[in-house]
Amino acid sequence: MLAYNEKNRLKEFEDVCNLQACTHCRKIYRQVINDQIPGFREREHDICPYCGTDNGSSMSYEFSNSKISEEELKKLKKKSLIATVVKYCHEEYSTSSCGDCNHYNTCPGECQGNCKKCLEEVHFPAKYPLGKKDYDCERMLDFYVCDYTVKYTSEMLYLMRESEALKQIDNYHVISIGCGGCPDLMAFERYCHEDENGKSVNYIGIDVNKKWMNIHKVIKEYKTTTLRKAQFVYMDAVSEEYSEISQANVIVLQYVISHFYNTKQIEKISTFFDKLIQKIVAHKQKGKPFVVLINDVNSNNRGRDYFQLIIDKLHNEGFHGISKRFYFDYRIQNDFQRYGTRHQSTDILYNIPDELDIYQPWTKCSSAQLLIEVWEDDDV
Repeated sequence: MLAYNEKNRLKEFEDVCNLQACTHCRKIYRQVINDQIPGFREREHDICPYCGTDNGSSMSYEFSNSKISEEELKKLKKKSLIATVVKYCHEEYSTSSCGDCNHYNTCPGECQGNCKKCLEEVHFPAKYPLGKKDYDCERMLDFYVCDYTVKYTSEMLYLMRESEALKQIDNYHVISIGCGGCPDLMAFERYCHEDENGKSVNYIGIDVNKKWMNIHKVIKEYKTTTLRKAQFVYMDAVSEEYSEISQANVIVLQYVISHFYNTKQIEKISTFFDKLIQKIVAHKQKGKPFVVLINDVNSNNRGRDYFQLIIDKLHNEGFHGISKRFYFDYRIQNDFQRYGTRHQSTDILYNIPDELDIYQPWTKCSSAQLLIEVWEDDDV
């Protein structure tokens, strides 16, 4: 249930049978329900003891509602998608061992369990020409989530906070290409809570890698007032055809362009952008904002210079709007990395539990970002 915590911040709480959250003031109250006596029934109302809002009524039950103390509120269990997914991946990684591995460089014939090394080789193919090329091991994905999720989620949240168009969207219908472990969805959950807007998120994640399926199952089962529904499609968004998608109002590309570069597919990026525009953006709702969020490696040698290509293609198709560029001042080595406006901080926005120290997770944000807010001539 979505309610204010003891610090007056919106949070998701675990459901408790005798507690309810007011739909208006979002405060938690205790509720005792008793059957009405047959023959003496009358309509009883579920009245919030804090603000007096009527949260429903019944001809079968009577409601006895009361406030809870601040100490009781502090003890209630909170939940979030990021904590749920990272906990799952940590448990999976901690209780499993590596099976057969095709890792040629570090693990000739038998994997040594060095997932940090595997990920480095995937991310820096020029440095490791004989290294691992893709996320083709489920245990490595569990490690990856524990290592990178807080960083990626924080970066996306920084970018979302910069968008005026996001604030104007009633409810979010997100298409995430190359969604992986869905750090963008985790950022949307917190963004909605920060904005205290009562908005909801429907999410379609597209990824070619079916090894994400176990983690995606956990995400699909996580349903709250804010995160209404998550669906996943396993396909190559470049080479495979897909149907037109209407109702979408947000596209997320999170470390996708650099993956094109890492896997030697960067020549396909133009076709990829064409399909996004034709299949998704072209079917946006008239008169409604549409937002593209791009977060990726801050290097002009890793595909970042292709950010401008999608802006040009949108303009050529008759779409207009504004675009904003951002970067984090993390180990900047040249002026090419000063990409637009500098974020005021590089700090991650979540606390990392001590048990995740074994992954040596990122504690700083480092990406380059592009925010595009789209409209058509008819919209303005």
